[in-house]
Amino acid sequence: MSSESEINLHDIELKRIFRRRCLFSAFIGLILFLIVSYYGMEYYTSKSSFCGGSCHSMTEQYDAWKSNTHHKSNNAEGMQAECVDCHFLPGEKKTLKVKFEALRHLFAYLYDPNAPLPIRPVIKDGACLSSGCHTREAVAEKEIQYTEKVRFKHAAHFTDKALDGHTITCDTCHFKTSEEKHFEVPTEICFLCHLKLEKPTLAKAQMANGDGKVTKINFDDRPSINFNEGASRCDICHTIPTNSLQSQLQEQGMAGAGETNTTDKPITHQTMQEQGVACESCHFEVVKGHGEIETGNVVANGCLTCHNRSQTLLAAAGDRDLMHDKHVPNTADCFDCHTVVEHKNRTDHLDFVREDCQLCHVDQHKYQKILLAGIPVDEDISGPPHLMYEVNTNCMACHLKKTMKKGHDVRSASGETCAACHTAQHKKMLSDWKKLLVGEVADAEELEREVMDLLAEVRAALSKEQLSAAEALLAKGTEKLNIVRVGNGVHNKKYAITILDGAFGDFEETIELLESVNTTY
Repeated sequence: MSSESEINLHDIELKRIFRRRCLFSAFIGLILFLIVSYYGMEYYTSKSSFCGGSCHSMTEQYDAWKSNTHHKSNNAEGMQAECVDCHFLPGEKKTLKVKFEALRHLFAYLYDPNAPLPIRPVIKDGACLSSGCHTREAVAEKEIQYTEKVRFKHAAHFTDKALDGHTITCDTCHFKTSEEKHFEVPTEICFLCHLKLEKPTLAKAQMANGDGKVTKINFDDRPSINFNEGASRCDICHTIPTNSLQSQLQEQGMAGAGETNTTDKPITHQTMQEQGVACESCHFEVVKGHGEIETGNVVANGCLTCHNRSQTLLAAAGDRDLMHDKHVPNTADCFDCHTVVEHKNRTDHLDFVREDCQLCHVDQHKYQKILLAGIPVDEDISGPPHLMYEVNTNCMACHLKKTMKKGHDVRSASGETCAACHTAQHKKMLSDWKKLLVGEVADAEELEREVMDLLAEVRAALSKEQLSAAEALLAKGTEKLNIVRVGNGVHNKKYAITILDGAFGDFEETIELLESVNTTY
């Protein structure tokens, strides 16, 4: 009995050992399976064919990559950079961080296969400059023919001065913008840094500097670029043409009798550059857009695409150093925040000037506005706005009549336009106001001439201080007279009379000053 019991116990022990060994073998097998599966999956998912072939939302990127020089069939060395070689740093490829980042894409795709790509790709410089790929030294001084007319070197963009002390990374300029190309350098990114317009600061047109050379052309309230200096200089990208700009240029010895030979010093882009002539003299308004920050509207866009509606945030949007430090290079592309700057030659170089009166006629109709709005002329003279101004009536409400002046139509006011809105009695009102003001202006002009004649008569007897005081008073009175004389006092008859009274006072004060000097003399 005991022998049989011992045999049973032995069998039980053997079975227990067998089960343990089976479980251990199964565990080891599972571990091996998981390891093999992991590395198999690692190998499979690291292939670009997995990214583009398995995920339809990446088809465009995958097809573009296959036609890019990073694919082995498109470069002489037969080198191929897979997706993971560029999108992750060399030491990151096998880390859990990368796996979780990839899972974000996967879960977003599984949640909504038709959703747009959820994560902005960031290609770090470390991936571009890793062993076996690019080096700064190799690309720095290599001249690249960027476009048919523009040549380019990377070297200037590798310094801390490239963007006012802010770092420019590879993907600051190289990124995907079109369906056909995996990534490219769009001209707009060049324009944003090189041609971002200055804010308008001039109060009036400035055509030349002190020595008479035209170095820059600016116009009132028009942002401008200096194509002769700094990052906007034309010859940074363009080769300055050497051919003569004079179509009538004659060959040496071809000038006829009595004619002057003009070939001694032909006019070229180089000669104009040496003379400091502004490029904008001919190439004006070849840039459109300011590249300003889009802070967003009441719904979204701009800053509000990514951020909540914070007044503190929006108030800081103009701090360029802060914005670049927070967003460049890992958070946003330039055009996530900036509007586009355009740069191209105009097909017509006259119409845009011809159609913009403000370019040449600086601050036109300012006197009319003073009268209509009742803007104070000085500390002592102010008046109420015209009644039409109070109800937001603008120039076009009254200036409906077409009259011919210097060969083209000009809009002018007439009594008929008054009667159209008011009553038939108002038709005569405009002509009555004109008659009244014509007489008042004539009287003021007569007194102005009297002051000018007297000033000319006693000028030699005046000290420097007296002459300065007299001329200042005369100019003050003339300016008030001009408001009514040039601005047409009918725009605010009551205020015009008040201003003319001020002009009379200035002229009479000038006469008193000059007569006192003349009596002494």
